[in-house]
Amino acid sequence: MLIINAKLPTKNLKITKSLSQLIQGFLYRYLPASEHVGYRHESSGKIFKRTVFDFILRGEDLRVRFASCEPEFERKIALAILKDGLSLGEILFTQTTVEAKNHKICENEAIVQGYVACAVSGLLGHKVYLQPQDSRHLEMMKMNILQRFETIMGRKYDGEMELNLLWQKLGESVKFYYGNNREPVYAWQARWKIVANAELINLILGTGAGSGCMNYGVGVLEVVKQDCIKAQISNPKKDDCLL
Repeated sequence: MLIINAKLPTKNLKITKSLSQLIQGFLYRYLPASEHVGYRHESSGKIFKRTVFDFILRGEDLRVRFASCEPEFERKIALAILKDGLSLGEILFTQTTVEAKNHKICENEAIVQGYVACAVSGLLGHKVYLQPQDSRHLEMMKMNILQRFETIMGRKYDGEMELNLLWQKLGESVKFYYGNNREPVYAWQARWKIVANAELINLILGTGAGSGCMNYGVGVLEVVKQDCIKAQISNPKKDDCLL
């Protein structure tokens, strides 16, 4: 995983809703054309990609996380930033740094945390986004992970897989935008325990889970530190538990 930190050149830019689109465009500039299109799951028709990103903008400070199941893609993005800096559209960010972080595991289980978007169709045809505590969310997330594996790896997953919700941050959802003229995606921060082959766990650590992964900046999953979970039980406001 790459962690990119940078500063906006001015405070007056209103780009929050368009940032995901701008970041996507920057990443696609350096990735093969096949990654722009993605890979179609044969029976469902869903499109999956071998990359995922998310971001946080606080004031002038931007943090982008980018991951891929293909280490070469992370290397390409890192080299591009080191060479040319971070430019999103016409905006050239300053004080840009990039850090490579190992996010793969060897174990057959992990506790992961992130925002995973899953939706069903409402009565009027509008998408209704589900909270992780809704049992339908868990089933859709499982199906998404298995279809993602089958599409990217070219074969069905035939090992053990268990996915259980451990925690959900209560309150309102977070809105994830893709440009100004599209409806946002809604997701809630949550934590799951997954028991599966390390190959499958590493795949979702590199490609995300749920919908909107390479469009809306949602779906990134990262492994949670065990000792931090214990600390959070005594201090529920603590949520910086990522490795």
